[in-house]
Amino acid sequence: MYNRIKQSLTLLTGSLLLWLFWGFWSPGRDVALFLSAFVIIIAAVLIYRQQKQVRKERLIRADSLPADDYHGAVVLVCGQSAALFAAGENRRETTKARYIAVPEPAGLSRIIREFREQSPAQLNRLSLLYVVVPEQINQEEELEQMIISWRRAVGEARRQAGKAVPFWISVYLTPLYTTDVSAADEEPWFTPAERAGEFHVQQAGSPACSLPEWLAHQPVTDEQRFATALWFDHYLAWLSLVFVPRLTVKQTGAAPLYPAGWALRFAPVAALNNNVWSQFIAHSTRLPLPVQTVTPQPLPLPDHLLSRLRYDVSLVRTEAVLGVTGIICGLFLAGALTGSYFHNQQLIYHISDDLRQFEQLPGEPAEPKMVAWKQLQTDAALLAAWQREGIPSSYSLGLYQGTRILPYLYTALSRWAPPPPPAPVIVQEAPEMVSLDSLALFDTGKFTLKPGATKVLVDALINIRAKPGWLIVVSGYTDITGHADLNQKLSLKRAESVRDWMIETSDIDPGCFAVQGYGHNHPVADNNTAEGRAKNRRVEIRLMPQADACRASDTENVSPADGDTHSPKKEK
Repeated sequence: MYNRIKQSLTLLTGSLLLWLFWGFWSPGRDVALFLSAFVIIIAAVLIYRQQKQVRKERLIRADSLPADDYHGAVVLVCGQSAALFAAGENRRETTKARYIAVPEPAGLSRIIREFREQSPAQLNRLSLLYVVVPEQINQEEELEQMIISWRRAVGEARRQAGKAVPFWISVYLTPLYTTDVSAADEEPWFTPAERAGEFHVQQAGSPACSLPEWLAHQPVTDEQRFATALWFDHYLAWLSLVFVPRLTVKQTGAAPLYPAGWALRFAPVAALNNNVWSQFIAHSTRLPLPVQTVTPQPLPLPDHLLSRLRYDVSLVRTEAVLGVTGIICGLFLAGALTGSYFHNQQLIYHISDDLRQFEQLPGEPAEPKMVAWKQLQTDAALLAAWQREGIPSSYSLGLYQGTRILPYLYTALSRWAPPPPPAPVIVQEAPEMVSLDSLALFDTGKFTLKPGATKVLVDALINIRAKPGWLIVVSGYTDITGHADLNQKLSLKRAESVRDWMIETSDIDPGCFAVQGYGHNHPVADNNTAEGRAKNRRVEIRLMPQADACRASDTENVSPADGDTHSPKKEK
């Protein structure tokens, strides 16, 4: 469950980052694609590792963990934990707590993760008990190495738990002499008092008392009481000189540990020969410790210290997840606000620059002013479109200033108008004309087409068909030789002959034609020379754009008088 929450948070973070890149920051397409690919790869790797961690990290069985409704304390036993458990067991349970063995330092952080994933509610009742049995350690180097390893493990476990898990110590020593206490469970626990060098004694069924009071009520001799007091003095000396410095000295990678509680219990311990406790006593007193034969059995559990522990009140998992989610969303909001602020500042800067440039330009010449005016129109159109269709996300989050800028743009645009464009120059297309030599088409004095005139007329017809829908004006001309009326009629007949041939040869509508006979009027050369008269004997075909051209109506061929213009007259 915890792993799925982490995966969800990873996906949320990746999605918000992508939203920032594409919606608010706009770093450019190539940069945004690179950042997006990087975020997707990192998220995929993290999710894969989180999924793999679920199957990999299992140190203890699920039935070793208490249920979520368990209300007792949960104690992870570190250090020489094997002394508190029978062979093959990894947990013990009392009316106050469940004790779970942690045989190796490397397993502590994995057990903490197991609690976070399967029993997160128990983290607020979790504590770490460090068991010390000096008589089962042969060398101080071994003790030092063990303490350093567990210091690193405890520091990592606290980071995994996200809180300062209570850390306390229980020390076990073989008693100096055997008392008359009938039951081993009734042996007292000794805890250091606030005042240095003193102990409190707590025994089942009795209120706590000081060490002198407890010794005074013991059925022993004065020599035994004196020996017991010296025994406690050496115990304090061993703690202060040998054990505590190794626990609290600063060292790279191993945080100092300050126990929340101490407890000493005299119990039969299967001691090793020449152990660190016997070495310390021999060095201090020059007297050897008596060797006692003890049957190995689990040492008693320090239940009485549980009431003195102060747990670090931390958030439950739901609150922690909500807190992390809030932090992620808060960072996203900060990034989004930063991007929106930057884009709005750029918008204000660019539009202000356009307004300033427009105001500073004079009206003459008009072209630079027109360019600035069109730029303001573009700015106003953009802001108006955003006002209608919605503000882009990169300008949103309450920082958009376009609504206030738009009226200033409209005011600036209304104060100046571009000069009217110059009147358009209408260039009327001149009629296209094809001039044909009359002698190439007709015999002298005749209006019937010669057999060889076809090639000349075909070339003219090709040019005419290139302008469909235009009015085709066929005009006949003669030279000055002969009678004027006869020349006019001859020129008209020749024009009609050309028209009739074109109608028969092509699919052009007859309404597209107009014929004229001008006789000797409108010469193009001097009629006093033979060469000039040859040029004046001609048939001209003009193409004229006319709205009512090619209308299906009958026309009358009119012969214009001398001095008439080229305009065709419609027949009635």
